[in-house]
Amino acid sequence: MDEIRLIFIAVPFVAALALVPVLVRFAIGRNLLDVPNARSSHEIPTPRLGGLAVVLGIWAVSPLLGGGLLFLVAATAAGAVGLLDDLVDLPFWAKALGQAAVAFCLLFLSPPALLGATGPLWPLSLLFCVLWITAVVNAYNFMDGIDGIAGGTAVLNALFLVPLLGSSSGLAAGLVALATATAGFLAWNLSPARIFLGDSGSHFVGFFLGAAALYTEPVGGSPVVAFVVAAVVFAPFLFDTAFTLVRRARARKNIFSAHREHIYQRITPDPAKHRQVTNVYLGLAALSGLAASFGATGTAAGLLAGGALVLACCLFMAFLPLISTKTGYG
Repeated sequence: MDEIRLIFIAVPFVAALALVPVLVRFAIGRNLLDVPNARSSHEIPTPRLGGLAVVLGIWAVSPLLGGGLLFLVAATAAGAVGLLDDLVDLPFWAKALGQAAVAFCLLFLSPPALLGATGPLWPLSLLFCVLWITAVVNAYNFMDGIDGIAGGTAVLNALFLVPLLGSSSGLAAGLVALATATAGFLAWNLSPARIFLGDSGSHFVGFFLGAAALYTEPVGGSPVVAFVVAAVVFAPFLFDTAFTLVRRARARKNIFSAHREHIYQRITPDPAKHRQVTNVYLGLAALSGLAASFGATGTAAGLLAGGALVLACCLFMAFLPLISTKTGYG
């Protein structure tokens, strides 16, 4: 058993770490670069296929995943949608449709307990679960805008979700592999980044993590409470995305058009601030994971403490641009 745990830790990390330089050369040779524009937070063209290293790193241990293999296949299909977008720039509706189709297939083949918990309302629950996975995928895609933020958050999200899965050992093992593979990629993505995760990576990671949150062990006998607790893990990315969309909608702007109005973008005036802003978001991700851990106890005190902590994180984020301006940080 110890040898298997070591495999899930070491093999994905080493594989991703070694694959990134190969992908950098491949992307540069074929001009598959993220070229800076008015919405960019970086200043030089950078390869954008780093997510493939994460995908292949986890596939290196796929024979040992057991029940987690289905989730890996589904996440890889979602990653393929992202890869296509990296190559030909798909419209948003086409990406969302592809993400939703893959999510539906996974939920049909392996229904989570959350569907059964709603009785005759299961069609609405199914729709909600599809929308949930799609939302997490796009949150990761939107938030992958500065060095290290998406990769670092993915590592923390995965590690906090693992204990919530209980007996789902195959899926838990997949999350461990995702965390270590992403850590291998992250060694090349910290500021200044040599490569970006790309849509292939943000789709893959967001799908795997979002889907895993639907399969956590019941809390207090309730799959619904378990899902809410697991959703707290994603609070920083989901809040930033939702807050930004509402803010743009109120300003009567097209919420589907590209922009740089996310909270993290508004406090990142230049690439020199990437690491500091990423560290802030990693701290928020850690606090949100801790809040989920409190809630997972199923006790009134734990749920209250977890709710209070995640609320504090969200309020801090809402005022973060103002705080950064007042302190001269942003």
